[in-house]
Amino acid sequence: MLIPAILLPGDSDDRRSAERQTINQPSTLRDERAEATDVYVRDLSETGFSVATDSRLELGSMVTIGLPGRGRASARVVRQVTGGYGCEFNDPLGRFDVLQTFRGGTVIQMTTSAPIAHPLPEPEIQRFPGAVRIGVIVGGSALLWAGVVKAISALL
Repeated sequence: MLIPAILLPGDSDDRRSAERQTINQPSTLRDERAEATDVYVRDLSETGFSVATDSRLELGSMVTIGLPGRGRASARVVRQVTGGYGCEFNDPLGRFDVLQTFRGGTVIQMTTSAPIAHPLPEPEIQRFPGAVRIGVIVGGSALLWAGVVKAISALL
């Protein structure tokens, strides 16, 4: 026996059309005034992300987020969730961008056709003999004390 049922959306209904990737990584969010806020990106999808933050953001305001491995992305704050906010990207990310973001650290690899310059070798540091070092220390101390004595005698 089949029983007909109707599914009704609940208060926590997720209306996202793109699959979320759990992230839980730190990032920086900038508001319209370019003020930086440290946040934790909870999850990321092609269409948006959610962040955990104690800062206050206005619904509908524009933000920019740093996405390691991809760069910055602009978004709009669309909902407030427990302990943070949900944001929608102005320009959706590609599937590859979502998979690579936060996966390889904060370095974005640069490609160039220029030859790679090898760094110069470390210079070899040669120390002065012990007698010279002691002479510099004793001589410097004597000059310092001579200056102190001369300054005190000038005051008296």
